[in-house]
Amino acid sequence: MRPLILLVMLSTTVQAQPLKEALAPGQPPTPPMWFKEPPERTKDGKTTIPLTLTPAGFKKPLSRYYLTPQYSEMKPGNRVQTFMKAVMEQQNFFSGEQSIKRDWLYKMAIEDLPLDVVKETGCVGGLAYRPIKNDTFQSRGRPLADIDEGARQLTSDWQIWFNIREDGIYTLLPEVQKLREHATSLKLRMRHEIRTGEIDKAIYTARTFSGLATSLETNPTLIASLVGVAIQTIGFSSVEELMQHPECPNLYWSFTEMPADVLNMRLASQSERTIYEIHLPGILNATGPLADEEISKQLKILEVIGGESKGEGLIPNKLLLDAGIRSTDQKKLDAARKRLIESGMKPQLVSKFTDLQLIVTSDIVHFQMLLDEMMLAFSLPHPTAMKHLDWVEKSVQENASRITKLLMPAIRKITISKVRLKQYLAYLRTIEAIRLYAHEHDGQLPAKLADCSVPIPLDPVTDKAFEYSVKDSVATLHGENPSPNSPQTNRYYEIRIKK
Repeated sequence: MRPLILLVMLSTTVQAQPLKEALAPGQPPTPPMWFKEPPERTKDGKTTIPLTLTPAGFKKPLSRYYLTPQYSEMKPGNRVQTFMKAVMEQQNFFSGEQSIKRDWLYKMAIEDLPLDVVKETGCVGGLAYRPIKNDTFQSRGRPLADIDEGARQLTSDWQIWFNIREDGIYTLLPEVQKLREHATSLKLRMRHEIRTGEIDKAIYTARTFSGLATSLETNPTLIASLVGVAIQTIGFSSVEELMQHPECPNLYWSFTEMPADVLNMRLASQSERTIYEIHLPGILNATGPLADEEISKQLKILEVIGGESKGEGLIPNKLLLDAGIRSTDQKKLDAARKRLIESGMKPQLVSKFTDLQLIVTSDIVHFQMLLDEMMLAFSLPHPTAMKHLDWVEKSVQENASRITKLLMPAIRKITISKVRLKQYLAYLRTIEAIRLYAHEHDGQLPAKLADCSVPIPLDPVTDKAFEYSVKDSVATLHGENPSPNSPQTNRYYEIRIKK
């Protein structure tokens, strides 16, 4: 598996942790005096999330509390350019000192937040919002206000068409990572808004989260898609805190209005195919026989992409040795010739290939076929997608060449990341259905989810109902763990209703 994707998975999908303080090896961070350690929720392979909810019905018009930017507030402009403007000339706001402070605040329970310290970070007050009539600050150079504005612009053009087609897998994405820091700053602002009871402002910030995350749908890389998942996860965690405020209206229809897919990865998956083609023109576009030296050069590039080589020299490598051995087997040569012709290559062209070229070209075409199969997982319901990936991965292990095994991206982990976000949305929508039932039944919990007056979403991990039970006035809501080896994603909500 390509290591670049694995590294990104670790950095962007594990609940989107904020920046960490740079420390010497073995040196523990020293918490500030105002920091209070939040209660430990992860134990015995699961994460318990206690919620104390106030019964609440809807406030109308419903659209006032939608959690996605609405067309009425949109305006022309490129979101990406505005997001980047939020960073320019803001060295103090994005300094290491402020980032570390925001990191500690990010970890604390919301009821323990020192609001004066939050203000010191610039996440509220003059730096956080556009000027109003009685605002003494008239400058428009405000980082979070720029993010608010960018999230409501009509287009999202990352302007990396040239980079992708020239640099391929080596394309740099520094602006994508910067958006994650924007998200942690937004979360602090929203937590302050919740603590101070500014519900309308918190809803506004939630919409900004959505606009920030969905901006990454137009970035043609799977890396950017994963950062989008991380940002929206931070946004959902903030809305989860908002739901516990006694003045928060019921958000069931607000969650329902959101796209069921939350974040679309279609463009990124299409681009993934293009990235490989950029690095293989000499083999894929050959119009005749290729010298072994040229094939060796191409295979060396693949080794560098796959992380098996640092790229020094163009002498025989692991991929070349593997292909060379198979090129002496007549059965493998016949199978390679058949595959290329069935894929659409002209028999007259294939007949010109050298034996080594025949094997290597067949390997690359087989990789393209299996990559297409894997990418279909993004378009399938999760249970079906997992079965499909089981079949493709078994085929890779049993029948694929070393080239395919080296280059295949971690589609399973990306698919799990995507369904984890969808499950989070389904959890929140179900919780609001429970809160609505309590509003309609004098503060009582429903005995079963089917008693709720609104439709209950299925657990997208299984396409089956969530597990739900009530005991001693506490409701437990639980779904299938999308990442079986991660207790952080094994959520057990314990819901109490405030009388």
